Amino acid sequence: MSKPIHDRMKIAIGNHDAEFANIYKQIVDYHHLKSPYYSHNLKNVHFISMSTEHPYEKGSKQYEFIKNDLEKTSENPDIDWIVVHQHKPLYSTKQDKKEAEDLRDDYEQLFQQYDVDLVISSHNQYYERTYPISYNEKYEKTTNKKAEPQPIITNHSQTEYPPTDGIVFLTVGTAGDELDPVKERPNFYVIQDSKFGFLNVEIENNGNTLVGTFHANDGNIIDHFKLNET
Repeated sequence: MSKPIHDRMKIAIGNHDAEFANIYKQIVDYHHLKSPYYSHNLKNVHFISMSTEHPYEKGSKQYEFIKNDLEKTSENPDIDWIVVHQHKPLYSTKQDKKEAEDLRDDYEQLFQQYDVDLVISSHNQYYERTYPISYNEKYEKTTNKKAEPQPIITNHSQTEYPPTDGIVFLTVGTAGDELDPVKERPNFYVIQDSKFGFLNVEIENNGNTLVGTFHANDGNIIDHFKLNET
């Protein structure tokens, strides 16, 4: 099915990919992956593909790879945008909430330090986008991680954002599997919707503006946002 776009595809390993050794081997061989986590550049955008199905905690090989990769990227004058994509989300309103907490603890401040712009995940079977947010370290440490997370919203605009220290987190689990209803609606989300569709990301304005549009399969545009670099 993916053969027509094989040369353009970059994947992130999901839980179903890693459940069976023979399936996992087929996937990594087909995509010529030497590691389940890696990075690449496309014009002025740097992409990091994490694997939430392999060890990722601080001190792991994956963590050290991502940390070193971000440090190197921060010194590259040709890169204006950093996008991280992985299967399981750092903010989850349905599945694997404890793992989401662990991912936040290990990576969110690191992502902020190196000015990551977007973090795109799936796993939950719907679409959702946060405001630009930053990690509320004090909250996480004083609640024993039992309650709903309370990140700091750095910009309350609905659709267009000037340069900001916050990161936009997206869940795009809207292809293939049966959709789930959205039951939790934290105040740091701009939109949450359960429709089949896809997220398109474009770079405009001589590389200075990142534009995201979520297209539903019925042709409607469900979400549209802009991040401005300058």
